[in-house]
Amino acid sequence: MLIPSSWLKEYVDIKLPFPELALKLSEAGLTVEKWEEKDGDIIFDPEVTPNRPDWLSLCGIAREVAALTNTHLKDPNEIALNTKYKTPKTNYEITLKPNYAAIPRMTSVIVQNVKVKPSPDWLQKRIKQIGLRPINNLVDITNFVLWTFGSPLHVFDYDKIRGHQIIVDLAKGGEPFRSLDGLNNTLPKNAIIIKDVGRIIDLPPLKGGENSAISPETKNVLLHSIVCDPVLTRRTSQSLGLRSDSSAISERGVDPNGTVPAVKLALKMILDLAGEVASELLDHKDHNFKPWTVEMGHNKLESVLGLKFEPKKVVQALVSLQLKPNMTNLTNKSNLIYAVEIPTFRPDLKIEEDLIEEVGRLYGYNHFPKTLPASPVPTAKVAYAKNYDFEYEVKQILQSAGYSEIYTYSLVSETQLIKLGINPGKTLRVDNPISRDYEYLRPALVGNLLDAYKLNQANFPQIKLFELGKEYKGESLDKAKEEYWVWGIESGENFHQAKGFFELLLNNININYHLRPIEPSDHFNWCHPGRTALVFTGDKKYLGFIGEAHPSLLAKWAIKNRAVIWELDYGLLEKLATSEKKYHPIPKYPPVIEDLSLIIPDDILYSDVVSAIKRTSLLVNSIDLLDTHEDSRTLRLTYLDESRNLSDKDAAEIRLKILKTLKEKLGVKAK
Repeated sequence: MLIPSSWLKEYVDIKLPFPELALKLSEAGLTVEKWEEKDGDIIFDPEVTPNRPDWLSLCGIAREVAALTNTHLKDPNEIALNTKYKTPKTNYEITLKPNYAAIPRMTSVIVQNVKVKPSPDWLQKRIKQIGLRPINNLVDITNFVLWTFGSPLHVFDYDKIRGHQIIVDLAKGGEPFRSLDGLNNTLPKNAIIIKDVGRIIDLPPLKGGENSAISPETKNVLLHSIVCDPVLTRRTSQSLGLRSDSSAISERGVDPNGTVPAVKLALKMILDLAGEVASELLDHKDHNFKPWTVEMGHNKLESVLGLKFEPKKVVQALVSLQLKPNMTNLTNKSNLIYAVEIPTFRPDLKIEEDLIEEVGRLYGYNHFPKTLPASPVPTAKVAYAKNYDFEYEVKQILQSAGYSEIYTYSLVSETQLIKLGINPGKTLRVDNPISRDYEYLRPALVGNLLDAYKLNQANFPQIKLFELGKEYKGESLDKAKEEYWVWGIESGENFHQAKGFFELLLNNININYHLRPIEPSDHFNWCHPGRTALVFTGDKKYLGFIGEAHPSLLAKWAIKNRAVIWELDYGLLEKLATSEKKYHPIPKYPPVIEDLSLIIPDDILYSDVVSAIKRTSLLVNSIDLLDTHEDSRTLRLTYLDESRNLSDKDAAEIRLKILKTLKEKLGVKAK
């Protein structure tokens, strides 16, 4: 909300330079981060916290400024309540059928012979300063009074109200409603509505109805200010995607005693411009809204804030906030009790600690002495604490391999799920999605990675992306679970190079793993069946996969080139990873390196060949694949003995032993 300082000065005497005032307000919880000078005035935008609906009005801001600066307040409520107007010569009637659960209070008055015309210049200026557009004198007055008191108002064309009846009700669901801005809405169940005979004329406090809106021909109006149930208002606003200044205030709680001064001030302004009173003030409520009392102990105050206070200063602070303290047990300061009467415009003050906070705010938290904690620094791990060291390490390894990290929404569309072959009916869905594009909790990160790939393929010849985030498994909330996974996608057709980066990550975090090609029974539809491997831990738990994306999957995203995708169970990685590093000194003796070309049958896995070679001799230090051609593979073998030099004879014996083992166990021959 925007507040002009000149308007504020009409109710409170401000002597401080505005930067100092902004600092005082921010220290007290009403943060003022920005302001601008415009037409010789300072317009500022305070950040109002949800627990302080009274701050959503000029009146509430003025009270706070007066309390913080210890200056006189010209209370707008008192000014409005003391407003006098002529007794109506005629008495127009309106019949009300209330629903006090939905609208606890409604204050109304009827004005005749009004003239709908542009507002005077001073009013138009105020409306523009608070960020609104001037419409006409009646609408501008309701907006002016709304921001003065924080009490929603509305004007009806009295002559358009059928039967001159106002019926407050709740929608049954599905009723059509056309608002005064010409938009059609289908109302949700339990929306607060106002009807006349046979139709809905208002959706308070969100939108007025087109069928009862004022026009240049309007002669008589019904003006009212209402208090709406905050919960019903919020639900209706969310369901329809509608929000107004009045609904934003009503959601937080309107002062039930603010309707009368709001109507009186609006009535005075209307009468000053044009019109005559045509009815008594009609105030509909089923009970009086009285202040309540909260007790605060002086001993508790000093204990919580850690400071000593004189009772006189405490009373002064409470009175400056328009609270009414009454002290008891005056003989003993430690047993002193403040019985504080709380006005209805402060619904946030309910318990003793709330009052202690108010005293602390006005005293100024920056005035509290700086002290070290009396208790020792905790060394035990805090419950639900998350250690980000491992996450940082994983991301650093991937970034060093050329991958870029992305962050995407946890909500995905039904279209994406269908393209992935996932049944939306077996996926968690939010009841009130903000859009069809954000309707389901993602069961896998791969869809968002493919979206990012598609968006970037025209601008970047080489794409390497990864994301670490939550996946949501289960069909219903009672069976749902969150899991952390890390996914990657890489452009191109070099599966072996991508596999190298994949294994680099696992080796750097000391994961014991093995790869297995997919089989028909795996039903793995996202990747090419001949270029995909599943990853398992040493105890055969599923860890992830790496494979070349299936052409049909890429076609659904209009991705032109080939790509490799992979996933890893981050939660399992975090459990199994270890930071222990084994140190291997530089060998004292040189290795013997030789290349060996082998003919490997189609049904033999390359990983089985490597395992057989390593088991043949402990002197085989490393095995690298140099080249492939049809069924031939060229391997580079490194032999090393850390205790002596190896001779050519030693290398020949190892080679013969390897070839014999491969031929007998796997049918692999030397080329």
